[in-house]
Amino acid sequence: MRAPGTRKTEQRRQGGHPTVRHAVEVLMLEERTRWAMQIHDGLTQSVTSAVLELQTLRHRIETDPAGAAAALEEVELQIRDDLRRIRELLFDMTNEDPPSAEPALAALVRDLGVRWHFPVMVEVGGDLEGIDEPVLEAVYAIVSEALANAAKHSGAPEAHVRVTASVAEIRIEIEDRGKGIVAVKDDDPHFGVPIMRARAEKLGGFLDVGSTPGRGTTVVAVLPFQRAGG
Repeated sequence: MRAPGTRKTEQRRQGGHPTVRHAVEVLMLEERTRWAMQIHDGLTQSVTSAVLELQTLRHRIETDPAGAAAALEEVELQIRDDLRRIRELLFDMTNEDPPSAEPALAALVRDLGVRWHFPVMVEVGGDLEGIDEPVLEAVYAIVSEALANAAKHSGAPEAHVRVTASVAEIRIEIEDRGKGIVAVKDDDPHFGVPIMRARAEKLGGFLDVGSTPGRGTTVVAVLPFQRAGG
């Protein structure tokens, strides 16, 4: 038989009465979700504004290339800064688990799977702390493009994403067991290979695509990096 006062002691240790705890948790989740929706709406407006400005620059570049290039660089810096703040806020406000429960990159990749209605198995290994933002952005962009291709073209039931950071490089693998493709030419924009390869090579890395009809496709990229302060 439980000793008198034991239940109350356990409730205090766990954070109060279960009904009250549940109500507080629901309210906190609703508040975080409300802020996340507001940020999402702000992001939509920001992206729309960027698209309009880029459309203007597309015409300006013909008459004022230098001015257009300078304006384009400014737009890029603003978008990078906005994305950094939005990522931090979204994870703080919508993640029920502690932020350290899994790397932020893994959560972002899972979100891509949700967006494409395409199950994604994610493995993130190594220490991602201190890796420059442009490198992590390239990782995310390559994974995003490869998963979009797999979701639209592979016919596979799921994809596997592995991101591994070593001392001086980060390796990315996106694999599906779908129908595969006969060949992917670098100048074929249909599968986004030129974009992915350009991102890797811009950072001094490389990207390869291997595919066998009936056995699936694997995208492998390796990006070198230097840790901040290293």
